[in-house]
Amino acid sequence: METVWDLVVVVHLVGMAAVVGGWLTQLGAARPRVPAVVVYGAVAQVISGPALVGLASSGAVDKDVDNVKIGVKLVIALAVFVVAYLGLRRDDEERALPAPASASASGGGAGTVSAARAVDPRAPVNLAGGLALVNVLIAVLWR
Repeated sequence: METVWDLVVVVHLVGMAAVVGGWLTQLGAARPRVPAVVVYGAVAQVISGPALVGLASSGAVDKDVDNVKIGVKLVIALAVFVVAYLGLRRDDEERALPAPASASASGGGAGTVSAARAVDPRAPVNLAGGLALVNVLIAVLWR
């Protein structure tokens, strides 16, 4: 059963890497979007996390479970999924709309550079990534 535990832990860590990595790819973007990999990673987290808790709680592996910690992490993981999923849907809908006729193709100027470097905390990908990072911190630091 330890092998099953280890494989589920790998899936859980890959899911975390997908969420955080997808978020980091968007930090410098002028218009951050939610990459699909962030949603897939969130799904992996929401499925593998409870699976790990189930394995530990069943006694199949010799691991302790802090139910309060797990409850907090589950709520955050679900929030990451919901924010990422809704952000991806919104981004897909925006891409499907035709471009406005008055859109300028010039795109240069000093304002463009500073806007590209600013991190918009309201962007769904930034919220999902920040919450995922909080979940990592809880996993590591909550004793």
